[in-house]
Amino acid sequence: MSNAADRRSRRTQVARVAFDLIAERGIEAVTFRQIAAETGFSTAIVSHYFQNKNELLFTIYCIANEMARERLLGAFDDGLPLVDCFETLLPISEESRKNWRVWLAFWGRAHVDPLYLEERRRAANDSLALYRRMLGVRSGDALSGRAQNLEKAARRLISLIAGLSLEACFAPEEWPPDRLRELLADELRDYDAT
Repeated sequence: MSNAADRRSRRTQVARVAFDLIAERGIEAVTFRQIAAETGFSTAIVSHYFQNKNELLFTIYCIANEMARERLLGAFDDGLPLVDCFETLLPISEESRKNWRVWLAFWGRAHVDPLYLEERRRAANDSLALYRRMLGVRSGDALSGRAQNLEKAARRLISLIAGLSLEACFAPEEWPPDRLRELLADELRDYDAT
């Protein structure tokens, strides 16, 4: 393995461990020492891949956004029905529950830190564009002049997914997977022509 590939691999490993620690314990509980212990690297090696904890944390926040997008696009590219695609974003699987715990850990920072706020806005705008495209392609309306309706539908969908997911994170016994799927399916009923 080349030095560059080895560096990317170790950086990814450090980031993955930090992601899991944040999902389990929150931001403030995560230290370079814990990450080093989990990876088997020294703290010097961990700090070699990330200049400081802030750089590592921002990387984790971006990774959380990218992981959710990859799950959604993967399901869409596989031709799954829209409800199954968007279900990948709900805290139903362990992977998605971790994603939501990481997001929740960071959203307070987005309120006070312009860097996190900008990433939050970028991710939301990317999601809205992707949702519009997915809804339009599956309903056959991509070029039919219903762009305004697709915009409203995408905004309703992003709000519904966020609202359902937050409720399911805080009260999972009241928001079981079947209830989440049912409400998501109701929202998507008119858009899935597959």
